[in-house]
Amino acid sequence: DGEGAAEGQSKMSKALDSIKVQSVNGGENGGAEEHGEDSSPNKTAHELDLSSLAFQNGAHTMTNKKCHLPTSSWRAMHPGYEEVHVPASRSTPDPSEKLVPIADLPEWTHDAFKGMTMLNRVQSKMADVSLKSSENLLLCAPTGAGKTNVAMLSVLNVLGQYRR
Repeated sequence: DGEGAAEGQSKMSKALDSIKVQSVNGGENGGAEEHGEDSSPNKTAHELDLSSLAFQNGAHTMTNKKCHLPTSSWRAMHPGYEEVHVPASRSTPDPSEKLVPIADLPEWTHDAFKGMTMLNRVQSKMADVSLKSSENLLLCAPTGAGKTNVAMLSVLNVLGQYRR
């Protein structure tokens, strides 16, 4: 269906023209045969001008005019972007927060946590949803926070669904 392909190529060219994209191929076959490539007229290489897509002010365009950062924060300006370093906050546990003892988990899961007596704060907060539900999870935490054991709780959840 060469006619449909030509129409599709025409639409693509119009869309690419709106963002300053130029064909880098030569004539009808685009010069592809010179490089040992497929010389099909339906395959046209394009060059995209990324600078035409950039914001006028680069990464220095902020929608909010005021940004209050902690006093120990600092900024580093670079060409095209800005780094903002904000130190990790020191959180104190809520007195009502309880860590989950390994003994409170189903007995068949205990071998996965040999040598441990309790889940840590992150793991304790995630234990119910990771071990007792099939909800999707996204856990972002620093290295050493316990993400791997939360993943293990999720694996145990799936294995538990097939236990007899």
